[in-house]
Amino acid sequence: MTSGKDYALVRAVSSPMAAAAEEPTPEKTPEKGTQLQDATDTAVYKVTAEGDTVEYSKPSNQSGGTVVIPETVTIDNVTYKVTRIADNAFKDDKTITKIVIGKNITAIGNGAFSGASKLKSITIGANVTSIGDKAFYKCTALTKIVIPAKVNKIGKMAFYGCKNLKNITIKTKKLTTKKVGSKAFKGIHKKAVIKVPKSKLKAYKTMLKKRGIGKSVKVKK
Repeated sequence: MTSGKDYALVRAVSSPMAAAAEEPTPEKTPEKGTQLQDATDTAVYKVTAEGDTVEYSKPSNQSGGTVVIPETVTIDNVTYKVTRIADNAFKDDKTITKIVIGKNITAIGNGAFSGASKLKSITIGANVTSIGDKAFYKCTALTKIVIPAKVNKIGKMAFYGCKNLKNITIKTKKLTTKKVGSKAFKGIHKKAVIKVPKSKLKAYKTMLKKRGIGKSVKVKK
């Protein structure tokens, strides 16, 4: 015979309301492709993997000056890794002067900074592997750049028309003529100096000439 105490325990365990209280339904995370807005700076992100990663899609309306692409962003209590800068994210932006890219970014999209005519300085994160087509097209105020060691692809016309780009350091050893798009370096400063890894000096001289550098540009180790 079940005692009153035991009966009360059975009722508490079997009650649907009690079970719901003990096991709350987890909050659903946004699906891939969902656009999110960061309340702290109003930048727009797009989910690239549900509950995991996003791309930086659009800067805030007050983004002028220095913009930092964060390593992570927390929106509605969900924290995402920021792994990509979207295509055309800063296209034709006339206000940004400096960009700092977080360490989780692996790809800079096509046209990401195309026509950002006041962009003078950019720090590319160490984990970037891909720089898209026209990524820095006609960034005419840009004077120097470091291409990190993990970069294995640079798209066509990536630095086309960066007429004041005078100092370039290429740390990666992974580039070939096939992995660098046509006219990628055409129109940089006529007397630019490009530093490359010692072991790639000869190969990179050939590759860079095929990809647009002028005769007076110096390529050295």
